[in-house]
Amino acid sequence: MPNWRDELIDAVKTKAEREAEEAEKHKQRVSEAMTSAEAALKLGVEALTFASERVKEKGKASEVTSSLHAVKFTMQGPEANGGPTTMMISADLDPATAIIKVTYQDAKAREFDFARDRHIASADVEEYLGRRVVELIRAAQKAAPW
Repeated sequence: MPNWRDELIDAVKTKAEREAEEAEKHKQRVSEAMTSAEAALKLGVEALTFASERVKEKGKASEVTSSLHAVKFTMQGPEANGGPTTMMISADLDPATAIIKVTYQDAKAREFDFARDRHIASADVEEYLGRRVVELIRAAQKAAPW
């Protein structure tokens, strides 16, 4: 429990000092969260690579491209408007905020904020990516069974 002197020191801080302290705390949270976020993205790469291998076993074109902070799964979908469609799911990690944004087709990106939501586990991102890729493949199968 802080004594009156500690409380006084805290009470007389300027707005700029408070904001600087908060910015430093946020920077520290992001730094700590990056370990979990990077592990989550690694699991996501493994999940999408597994999905791509299963699709290729069936003779369908699919590809996984990954970089340090991003992964993208693409697959040729059914014919539409005179040509094949490309079905896609991607995950991007912003190192400045420790947020992974998962984009599924053209839908709004789902965000996993590891700095703010400490209860998020790496496996949550893997599960989300896995479920979305299953939906993607089921939609492709429904449109043009192979």
